[in-house]
Amino acid sequence: MENQKNRIFIADVRSLSKPHRLAAALRAVSTERQKKARRLKTPAAKALSVGAEILLQKAVAQSYGIDGPLVLEAGASGKPWLVDYPQICFNLSHSGDYVVCGLGSRPVGVDIQKMAQPKLRLAKRFFAPSEVDWLLTLPQEEQQQGFYDLWALKEAYMKYTGKGFALPLHTFAIDCHREAAITAATASISEGDRISVVIKNYPELEGYVIWAVTDTGAFQECLEWITL
Repeated sequence: MENQKNRIFIADVRSLSKPHRLAAALRAVSTERQKKARRLKTPAAKALSVGAEILLQKAVAQSYGIDGPLVLEAGASGKPWLVDYPQICFNLSHSGDYVVCGLGSRPVGVDIQKMAQPKLRLAKRFFAPSEVDWLLTLPQEEQQQGFYDLWALKEAYMKYTGKGFALPLHTFAIDCHREAAITAATASISEGDRISVVIKNYPELEGYVIWAVTDTGAFQECLEWITL
């Protein structure tokens, strides 16, 4: 992969909601993904699920020249991996109208969230106390951005570890160093002691937050758009 940087790919899935496009997309993904998508109720939800795997296929083809279907299996903690290409690390996320794929040679976690009203009650219940304290000190008009930055960065870290929600949200904390906003340059993650990770924020998609985490190396500066 070029210069071995971790890459974050993104795609708009709205076109996959059309019946003929969705039917074709279902044929292009794994049997397990087909079963998962068919259990979902709405065309939009099905498009997000199927679109995530198609984005992975296209990202792997663009980065490694590997075309065709990919065989995925869940690891011990439930995080999927590529059976035939275990050296390729990836992570998927979707929200609203978009799917994202983190790809590289090191473990990676990525999360996208479409912003709505900040869920302060949820934060008080599940976030680390220091995070809640920081969030509540923000002016009301900044709490939406603060909440979703926290949520997405925490999910990206949980997915990077491979544990997902088996790692409780309150057992680690995003330290914002009393800044007014979370930035990749100033934020750090700690589970008692500070964790050595690389954090990246992609703020260019209006109405959404996107955060990514890995252990070493760097991320490409910009999102890489792919047409499904």
